Amino acid sequence: MLSANLTYQWLGPVIFVSAGVAFLLLYSHDRKQLSALRLAGAYFLSLIGFMAVMLVDEGTHPGFQSITLISLFSGHFLLVWGVASLLGQRFPRLLFGSAMMIVSIVIIYANLASSPFSLKYMAVCGFIITIALICSQLVWRARSHRVDIVVAAVFLAQAVITLNRIVQMHLSELDLSTRSAFKSSHFASSMQTENAIFAIVVGLALFARYSVTLVMRLNRLAETDPLTGLYNRRAFEAKVPAMRTGSAPLPTGLIICDIDHFKRVNDTYGHDVGDTVLKTVAQLLRNVAGESAICARLGGEEFCILLPESNGEMTRLTAARLRLAIEMQQLVSSGRKFGLTASFGYCELAPADELRAAMARVDAAVYQAKDDGRNLVRIAPMAAAHSEPDGISELITGELQYK
Repeated sequence: MLSANLTYQWLGPVIFVSAGVAFLLLYSHDRKQLSALRLAGAYFLSLIGFMAVMLVDEGTHPGFQSITLISLFSGHFLLVWGVASLLGQRFPRLLFGSAMMIVSIVIIYANLASSPFSLKYMAVCGFIITIALICSQLVWRARSHRVDIVVAAVFLAQAVITLNRIVQMHLSELDLSTRSAFKSSHFASSMQTENAIFAIVVGLALFARYSVTLVMRLNRLAETDPLTGLYNRRAFEAKVPAMRTGSAPLPTGLIICDIDHFKRVNDTYGHDVGDTVLKTVAQLLRNVAGESAICARLGGEEFCILLPESNGEMTRLTAARLRLAIEMQQLVSSGRKFGLTASFGYCELAPADELRAAMARVDAAVYQAKDDGRNLVRIAPMAAAHSEPDGISELITGELQYK
């Protein structure tokens, strides 16, 4: 039979249902968020266990202990799995399995030995502490934002408060030998309150983590070229100042490359092959330029790279390696092999130089390379205010070297 006074006792179930529905709606909005589906399942299954413990009188249903344990284990399994998948972590099978086995053994022993209900309750609380510590560790290990610290702290606080509940029960002189005695004690009401509070707090903390993930994903979409995964032009120009400031007083190297005869590739082999060419070149730029460089697709078949702490000669050598790496590529379409080449322009970018003016000069060097026969590297002409007589001879030297 259900307990007569349900006004206060229904608080927890309402919160569990609300949180589960919220995560379920999040999953229905974005089916890729499987962690949200798992967390929704965790709340719904925890609801079943909560109701079995607090709302059902002892002995009414012989299998209520089995239902409670199954919902306890499966609900917390989905909680840990949801947290782990949200943060890109592996599910801690050994820890979870060990905790589940220990609790099962204690409860089976308590039933066989007719031990007081308090022993079963302490075993369940110990399991909840273990799960809270596992979740806290998962979040702390994968932390990348301030909200992660908050989420880890919430799980840690749950573990500490649940442990305090066990200590208080152990020190209490109350008779808690039966479930009926426990339900009428202040421990039952405090448990309901704490579970309801943590259901809300954990849900809000995880929703905050989802919000951070969503914002990061939207930022990536806003600043990333969807085909190649490189930065787009707007993101490139936004990130350059920080790199130049970090490199100062040393210069940075600026390279622009343009794939040769790209329109011919599209016309001959189709746009799918053209997309493969763009992705191949983008990957080569990342591999050769290195993780510290900023690589971007400016548009069409044109790419740009900014190298930190790189003078003119270092920038030239990087452009030469990129040119050679692209030239060595052999792609296949419909059984036919074809190669790639690209034309490059580069310059040394001093801390005081204006980026857009430098990019215009480097772009002019790319067109010079194409006019000279393509698959070449050319240094950008000096800015008008800094032109020197030997600027032309340097351009000619570069032409002889790469032609």
